[in-house]
Amino acid sequence: MGRIRVLPGELVALISAGEVIENPASIVKELIENALDAEATRIDIDVRDGGIEYISVSDNGTGILREDCTVCLKRHSTSKVSTREDIDGITTYGFRGEALASVAAVAEMRITTKSPDDGIGTVIVSRVGEDPVIIDGARPQGTTVEVFRLFEEVPARRKHLESPRVEGQRVMEAVMKHAALRPEIGFRLTRDGQRVLDCPSGQRMIDRLTTLWGVDIADSLVSVDHHDRGVRVQGFVARSPVSRGNRGREYVSINKRPIIDHNLSSAVESAYRTVLMKGQFPIFALDITLQYKDVDVNVHPTKREIRILEPERVARVVRQAVEEVLFPKTPEYEDTTLDELDHSGAPGVTERPPAGEERQESEPRAIEDVPLFEQTLLETPAGDDSGEPVEFLQGTFRIVGQIHNLYILLEFDDGLLIVDQHAAHERILYERLKRELEEGAVAVQELLQPIILNLSVDDAARIMEMRDGLHELGYDIESFGGNDIAVSAIPEILGRRATESEMMSFIDRSVEIGAALARETFMDEFVKLTACHSAIRAGQKLSMEDIRSLIQDLKSIEKKYNCCHGRPSMLKIYKRDLDRRFGRLGSEALARFRARHGLSS
Repeated sequence: MGRIRVLPGELVALISAGEVIENPASIVKELIENALDAEATRIDIDVRDGGIEYISVSDNGTGILREDCTVCLKRHSTSKVSTREDIDGITTYGFRGEALASVAAVAEMRITTKSPDDGIGTVIVSRVGEDPVIIDGARPQGTTVEVFRLFEEVPARRKHLESPRVEGQRVMEAVMKHAALRPEIGFRLTRDGQRVLDCPSGQRMIDRLTTLWGVDIADSLVSVDHHDRGVRVQGFVARSPVSRGNRGREYVSINKRPIIDHNLSSAVESAYRTVLMKGQFPIFALDITLQYKDVDVNVHPTKREIRILEPERVARVVRQAVEEVLFPKTPEYEDTTLDELDHSGAPGVTERPPAGEERQESEPRAIEDVPLFEQTLLETPAGDDSGEPVEFLQGTFRIVGQIHNLYILLEFDDGLLIVDQHAAHERILYERLKRELEEGAVAVQELLQPIILNLSVDDAARIMEMRDGLHELGYDIESFGGNDIAVSAIPEILGRRATESEMMSFIDRSVEIGAALARETFMDEFVKLTACHSAIRAGQKLSMEDIRSLIQDLKSIEKKYNCCHGRPSMLKIYKRDLDRRFGRLGSEALARFRARHGLSS
């Protein structure tokens, strides 16, 4: 007897269900998409125990015709595809005809529905392994799908579900992704009897994102609307430094279909690569509109992943769209204002209150953990003109001095601006070298005597593989016999830092970066590395002339608020916050004033 056999229908159904139904969140996603295809304007979701024990998705859409109720639970039954040509122009969310059938294969289900063409509603009761029962029912127009005890008949699948809390959070994320992209639709989510999400219909997208993500994130959002080469990118992205430690707030959709696409996510992340610190990820909700013929949505059972005809072209447009709103082009050497630092600066920056408006005492103090002048040494730069003004950020500042030969202090009318000398100079050098590289005119310094470095066999081979890329940046590296290499030229910005120990440190870091990265990323990483090694170091004492030169160079840099690795280069603290910190403002200060002057409260 042969070993290959045709599987029985019930086993085929279970396998198919496993492709579509992974957890409660996947059921909620499929049912939401069915509701949207049914032209619903309001969708209510109710789950218990993370959706493991109970899921209900109710809508006010067009409902299911009574005559269709007998076939809607069968595999590959759908109203959305009827010909081969339909597959090439899918405009709906669901089309495979597997969602309801897959749910019915792994859980009990009750569907209550009413179409405007039917005089009475219909109830479909489905139990695993049994034919569905159809009876009369009552409800307004629309559909409610209830799912009970997921995977109860498939213990091997049920034991692999996470805890109700984790599964409930997955459901929440699935709802939020759809809600973010469809602000015209009302969404409500109830978990274990508690309303956790309530989005009214007819919202603007910015209002919907405020509802979903909160005011703090919403205040940092900037609108994106970019069209190029048949690709339109719309939505919102958050300005740095507002970010997250994971990709949980990276929402991408194609033609309003939420998807997972690492290529597109990476395109957005690359736009932030020099303004977010390592380990931080941007926040965005972007919908990309493509012609339907340029997208294949039929490559994954859950439709979370799709295939784009020209992915690199689309990724370039997405990246350009984000860069344009994050870093709008300004005339060369046009300076930005101090207020811009409130949106682009570092954590710990305080926001200036509107004129005449007092902050509430209960508001968190943004500088609570900043030990401003505790056990610090304030050093006045060499020269007698430290009190002379310096123009910066369209304002006037007075150079106060340095702290620990690392931070430059600049005083302005309403407070203090603190500049990290290394981060600021690193950004200046990064932008300068990047511009020289783009123009093919990197300034090079020939060394009077080559620096000879002895490397391991592996490191020497890897460095020689990178030689062409390093040459474009101004490094002239040759094999010097055995495992030795000779460095005979360096980028001019490295200057006096071209010592043997410095170059060895550079080579070690270069080996870590490796040559396996895409060319653009590879070159950018080396530009960052060169800028970092060339910049003014922490602990380096600066003269007044050095400080003025640094500030003057920083004025002409567009992305001046971060170093090229995303670390903040400056922050400001308003005098109001200092006064509050030292007890000169607030109810306690007022009480002391009244006590000193014998005034009654």
